[in-house]
Amino acid sequence: MQIWFRGGADYVVPRADVGVFTIGASSRNENVRVALERIADDVHRVLDGETMLVRDVNDALPQYDRGYAIRAATTTGRIHIRWDASNIWLIPVDKPSIDIEEARVELARRFVRWFGPVTAQRFAWWTGLDRRDVRPQWEALRPELEAVEAFCEERFMLGDRVEPGEIRGVRFIPHGDPFIKIDPELVDEAHRDEIFPNPKRKTDFWPVAGALLIDGAFAGSWARQQRKVTVNPWRALSNDEREQVEHEALSFPIAGRSAPQIRFHLESSS
Repeated sequence: MQIWFRGGADYVVPRADVGVFTIGASSRNENVRVALERIADDVHRVLDGETMLVRDVNDALPQYDRGYAIRAATTTGRIHIRWDASNIWLIPVDKPSIDIEEARVELARRFVRWFGPVTAQRFAWWTGLDRRDVRPQWEALRPELEAVEAFCEERFMLGDRVEPGEIRGVRFIPHGDPFIKIDPELVDEAHRDEIFPNPKRKTDFWPVAGALLIDGAFAGSWARQQRKVTVNPWRALSNDEREQVEHEALSFPIAGRSAPQIRFHLESSS
């Protein structure tokens, strides 16, 4: 199923789990929930059991904010969408039968499984909820969590996902990867505009496709054009690190007749 999640992001979720991603992200504020149910009622009245373009629903309900209100009402679990990159349709559905607290805890569990090590504050940010909203489900999940030291602070992972040992190796993290989206402050401020490009503040290395991680730490950025990869390391690389970076870059499974190439930004511009 397709739904709106967290401020209107388009998500594709398993049909059996749609309740986890809708009512599981609902506010604990009773007034907010009542207001959103009222919006869902009005949307259902307009749809009358049919599928309709969202702009037509907006026209029929001018009292609501065209950008946010109906999107927020998807946390009732009663509104799905169909999106084809050009248009969005609204689909009326019945509320999922899952218990609301069960849905909230399961959503927290999946967040930790996907993005761990994390904190409750990050979970609140991801769902778009107030920290006080997520505290009960986070506490309910605590017996399954294990505290770990990560990025100079205490974070949490599911106990069955914790593996002892240091992170080793080179990884090219693509632009928009959840690891970066969840923790933008992990990138030092001097290099943040490379990983989160801002047209108003273009860096010397532009555009950027993602981040280079070496032994679990941010060590540079990279870009790709066809089978040519350009790497911009933020520090001097050892011979072993350079070999690993070259091997990883040349291993991209990109179809094409030309041979894969790698170059290093400072060397290519000098």
